[in-house]
Amino acid sequence: MNDKSNLILPWLPENLESLNKQEEENRTQSILQINVDSKLKDHLEIVYASLNMLYDITISYKNQTDDELTIQYIGIRLFNSIVSSIKLLLAGYYQSSVILQRDILETGFLLDFFSIDQSKILDWKKSNNKQQSGKYRPSIIRKSLDNRDGFKERKREQIYQKMCEYAAHPTYPGIKLVAPKGLANIGPFFDTQYLKSLIEELAMRVPLFTLIYLRHFKSLPPGFLKIQADFLDKLKTWSKKYLKLDLSHIEINYIKEWVKLL
Repeated sequence: MNDKSNLILPWLPENLESLNKQEEENRTQSILQINVDSKLKDHLEIVYASLNMLYDITISYKNQTDDELTIQYIGIRLFNSIVSSIKLLLAGYYQSSVILQRDILETGFLLDFFSIDQSKILDWKKSNNKQQSGKYRPSIIRKSLDNRDGFKERKREQIYQKMCEYAAHPTYPGIKLVAPKGLANIGPFFDTQYLKSLIEELAMRVPLFTLIYLRHFKSLPPGFLKIQADFLDKLKTWSKKYLKLDLSHIEINYIKEWVKLL
């Protein structure tokens, strides 16, 4: 006979339990809002399709080179940052979600940088902290990508700094992300406009970085090629509908056109 009187139940202080309840309520509201907005549903579906692709190549695929393994480790960070950002976003922690979106941005740029010269992968792996700062700090990565693409506007820098100012660094302008109507909120809260804007930001970047990630794996087995083809079909449909980009024949020039839209 089981004696339930001796059962130790999980316990949190009342205020933390209250926060958890509010997070769940926000998550429900967020999902309901997404379900009645076909655009948001499409955006979230392409993000989830990207996550599935990242997972399959990172976890299910057996690397054939040491460089591929290093890229897979970076893929783990990318995957975790994306899902964590979504979780915080749905729960109503918008500023915290943006902090992770900056990490997604930085990680995606690094993956793109390695596509310029894959010999840099091993050098990056073996670099100490001082060498990392001298050769691979985020500003150097962004400048290299802009030079490759011929971008003079430095839009990569602009969006990165905006995420720093409004989320990653404690600044006065950053208060806006916890005070949508001029009144600051402590803890999670629901805001339709923030929900929409941040899902759109994820949709603009996550599929692109997934595509860049895929390009590091040159000899995928047939089973993975089928998974890749399914993902690319979804990506082509979504990009044509929302970015007005024809990705019928995906190549670097089309990726460049996508980056311009960021």
